[in-house]
Order: sequence, then C-alpha cells, then structure tokens
Amino acid sequence: MLAFVLASVKTGLEYDVISEVKRIEGVKEAYITYGVWDAVIRVEVESLHELDKVVSLIRSIKGVENTTTLVGV
Repeated sequence: MLAFVLASVKTGLEYDVISEVKRIEGVKEAYITYGVWDAVIRVEVESLHELDKVVSLIRSIKGVENTTTLVGV
C-alpha cells in the first residue's frame, strides 16, 4: 500500500521533523516543501492498520501541527 502524508509543521522545526520522520519504519522518502504543506512523506506498508500506526507516529512528532493522508489505489 502506497500513501503520501502531507504535513504542516511549526516554523523552524521542519528539519527536525523530517529527520525524525525518516527514522519511522515504512517511511520511504520525506521532503520539506514550500506552499500550503511543509512536508511530503511517502509511506509504503502492507495494510491500513500499519498505515494508521505510521501516521500516528508522524502526528506525535513535536512540531507536526496537522496532516492529510492520501492513499494510492
């Protein structure tokens, strides 16, 4: 299962958040972006249950303000 997590991050914490996100199992790529979203994170997992765990971990990182998850079909 492929998903992209779009995240808003508190100003000044973008590099810290990306560094932590990259340590999460299932995260394949993570980038700081400019615009409405501050980060784009590519996730590959085997199930929705695993995706839920990854997204929950991302949301728990200090500086992550909100997320939107796009699931590939």
